Amino acid sequence: MSTRGLYTFIGENGADTWNVYKHSDNYPSGAANTLQTALDYFAWQLPRYEADEFAAAFIAAGKCQAWLWSSKFDKKSFNEYKPKGPYHSFNGGNVRMMPQGNPCDVASRHCSDIEYRYEIYMGNEAGVLRIRAYSVNAWKEYSEELLVDASFKDFVAWTKKKEKESV
Repeated sequence: MSTRGLYTFIGENGADTWNVYKHSDNYPSGAANTLQTALDYFAWQLPRYEADEFAAAFIAAGKCQAWLWSSKFDKKSFNEYKPKGPYHSFNGGNVRMMPQGNPCDVASRHCSDIEYRYEIYMGNEAGVLRIRAYSVNAWKEYSEELLVDASFKDFVAWTKKKEKESV
């Protein structure tokens, strides 16, 4: 079963804010892994942050994450997903752009089965990437609960703590 999520990469204004849907692995630690992969392999090095560029980096990370487990290139997985590989047909979909606009409205109209929503933005502290994570109930009437608003580093620590608590 997939855990679906909507990510909003917040820029300077509404025209520079981007929504991205990801179909699977969007529980908080999965979100942290994809965001870390985006930072490690595809995004500008912080403190440079541009919302559209980071959204594109996140999409790239989400589409190839199966090859990059634990921040290491996994050649076996790469070979299985490349053309003529046994899992090549699974390469499409999974991560895609959504319309711009209020993320709650976008979720209600375009991805009403999400369980989590994340906002990624630069905080007031120079060069510090921040994450707001929400638990979402989008089935009937859209509602959400703020889980955490933290620096990316603290968000990762929070996800690890939550995983240990759930074991």
